[in-house]
Amino acid sequence: MKCRMKSLVSMAAIVVFSAACTSTFNPTPMDQLDFKERAQSRTRDGITVKASVLSAEEAQLAFDSNLYKKNIQPVWVEVTNATEDAMIFAARGIDDEYYAPLEVAQMNKGNWNKKSTRPKGMYFYDNTMPYGVPAGETVSGFVYATRDLGVRFVRIDVFGLERQDRFDFILEVPGFKPDYSKSKNDALYADQELPDLDKAGLREWIIEQPCCVTNADSSKNGDPLNLVVIGTDDAIWTAFLRVGWDPTAALTAGTAAKTGVKGLFGGKYRYSPMSSLYVFGRRQDISLQKARSTIHYRNHLRLWLAPVTYGGLPVWIGQISRDIGTRFTTKSSTLTTHRIDPNVDETQAFLVQDFLYSKALKAFARCPGVGAAPPDAPRSNLTGDPYFTDGFRAVLLLTDEPTDFVDVEWFDWSEAVGGEYRLK
Repeated sequence: MKCRMKSLVSMAAIVVFSAACTSTFNPTPMDQLDFKERAQSRTRDGITVKASVLSAEEAQLAFDSNLYKKNIQPVWVEVTNATEDAMIFAARGIDDEYYAPLEVAQMNKGNWNKKSTRPKGMYFYDNTMPYGVPAGETVSGFVYATRDLGVRFVRIDVFGLERQDRFDFILEVPGFKPDYSKSKNDALYADQELPDLDKAGLREWIIEQPCCVTNADSSKNGDPLNLVVIGTDDAIWTAFLRVGWDPTAALTAGTAAKTGVKGLFGGKYRYSPMSSLYVFGRRQDISLQKARSTIHYRNHLRLWLAPVTYGGLPVWIGQISRDIGTRFTTKSSTLTTHRIDPNVDETQAFLVQDFLYSKALKAFARCPGVGAAPPDAPRSNLTGDPYFTDGFRAVLLLTDEPTDFVDVEWFDWSEAVGGEYRLK
């Protein structure tokens, strides 16, 4: 009996091994996938660049490999060089930790499948975006970037001996349900003619806004509205994504379960759902977060599109704070909440520095509006966490054109000398 069982096990192992060794590499032809159809395009001075991000399903089909499981996300790039000079494409602009093509093939070769290893490696290699872009030609291929969900900031640098061109893209990553809707935001004030404020009018408007977010029926105040951001939708996403802020996933059974698991056992969750807070009678229009080592620690913010503009640009009012732990509470439907750093001004200062270093900040000021709450007499948010503040809002005018520290404009508000500009 033992001999017969041993023979059956041996035969089964041989069958499995043989099947693995004779399996083939069958990628779907690229022209049968849709990623090129949704590619965004930019043109400047004879250079045209297109870019698109493959979804998890498209990556599986295109490379016959579960790349997303390995934290790999193919970004497709096409460069048309209509100039008379040869150009060079720099993949590092897309991701400074991108994977080399043969490295990707090695990571996805499998344990037993020897016959498909070489063709798979050459397939990744042949479909890589080349560095050289000859004059008068079009080249295309993939950069094997680290995985992002929701939206991805893509910077494409093309340069020659006497010029350098940079093209920025905010690309949708299919298959992710974000807690954000551009079409909904665009429709908020579509039937209204919004007042366009000058600098003095902007300051007056900021001071008049409510101090804090509220609950759904506006009966209780919560975290301070300590942030005003000015800029187009693209400029805002570019600025935040460039320095590692991530979109928030919509609250579903799946994302709630993942949040719970991460909360119990630790681990990083870059897209963890956020609770709803209210301004202008509605929940936040944009939620963003900058995750740290575990789900318990992150910087996060919420933005609401305001019914005014400044210099023709959208104005957003918001709230930013830093999560420094979690605790149980009966004031949340999930019975848990993040504990915030009581010094909310420090987190505000962190965001200002983020934008300074990323060169996304065109102009900056601090303005009254929140109302001071000293450390010895703090206020509380909706879940009972104390916070203190000097009472000022950070006002940030963002740009998608890189701006050096020395070129950042300081709003000329005479009352702002010293105190309003001072961060501590």
